[in-house]
Amino acid sequence: MTMSIRTLLKIVTVIQIMAVIPIAAFAQPNVIEKGHVMKLASTKASMGDWHWVPRADTFCRDGSTTGFGVRLLPDARGVMIYLQGGGACYDAQSCAENANSPIAGENFSQEKFDTWVDQLGNQGIFNTTNPTNPVARWNHVYIPYCTGDLHGGARRNATVPGIPGQQQFVGHQNLQNNLKLLAPFFRRAEDIALVGASAGGVGVLVNYPQVVRAFGGRSVAALVDSAPIIPESAIKTSCFQRKVIETFGLQLPASCANCANPSKGGLINIYGHLSKTYPKGRFAFASADADLAGVVLYDRESRACGGAGVNIFNYRFSLYALRDKYIGHDWATYLPGGIQHTMTQSDVLFLERKYRGVSAAKWLGDINSKPPSHIPAARLRQKN
Repeated sequence: MTMSIRTLLKIVTVIQIMAVIPIAAFAQPNVIEKGHVMKLASTKASMGDWHWVPRADTFCRDGSTTGFGVRLLPDARGVMIYLQGGGACYDAQSCAENANSPIAGENFSQEKFDTWVDQLGNQGIFNTTNPTNPVARWNHVYIPYCTGDLHGGARRNATVPGIPGQQQFVGHQNLQNNLKLLAPFFRRAEDIALVGASAGGVGVLVNYPQVVRAFGGRSVAALVDSAPIIPESAIKTSCFQRKVIETFGLQLPASCANCANPSKGGLINIYGHLSKTYPKGRFAFASADADLAGVVLYDRESRACGGAGVNIFNYRFSLYALRDKYIGHDWATYLPGGIQHTMTQSDVLFLERKYRGVSAAKWLGDINSKPPSHIPAARLRQKN
């Protein structure tokens, strides 16, 4: 089979055609996965463009259906699955903030996707022309964020105090359903990356196991952008974690009992669990060292838990503690100075700006190096 822009992938259900997207070099016809059929067809659509794939089995928190975006490139050697961020919905204030997020919210249709494409679909890690971007010539999958549950929930018809109606926290199931199509389609990819920013970064931590399973246990690279799990200290995080885990029914690894137990560290245990359970994996964490959105979030939630307030100074200290005490032996880290929140959807922050002489894109390109790369240099505690 030769590859050209005259061929594409047509995703259909056994009942109706769901969507049409162009085909990658490693796709194959007649792949059947639980009621979905992938067939070759012809189209006038060209490769290199973003395409919206509506789905009848993925839902937003208001109950409406959603989908995902795909951009396929000729001779792409890998596939990047990107989880969008945009807050969370666990109380009245957070739900209102999440609903008003311009590229997230409580619903996500093709109209929102088209807006995202126009504004951000070719920025940062999605830039296909900048040679410093390590995934520039990969295929890209965009998973929108409209469940308000960090892409990790499994609670249908949930209620949140102060919020009318029932909430569909089904982010984990959404990705599972999408992977039933994506994994067979991209099974010949030479490399696979799971990337997420903000709430999507937490989604990377929660969903990494199911992505590895979907791709048959292969090595998957992971990048968490601006979504740190802050260690419990004077900054109190345990009751915040408990609220999030219980509200969403967060789908944490069953083999990591402490991941769901905030009194024993809770979510912070997931970093070590992933690197230990998946030794072939490659893991990276990036955040501005005074990320203002992170400071505001943890200040509010720490105070609500009876802890100390958070400012840019103790936030920076907490990031360094996360790196040096918990993750630095197995996770590469990039902690540039600044107050910006997320960097992967910005040419300036991901491709152009350098910290200690290294851009985020250049640092990420070294994700395969051992030991992991740290910008700035780490002061790692002795590994237990």
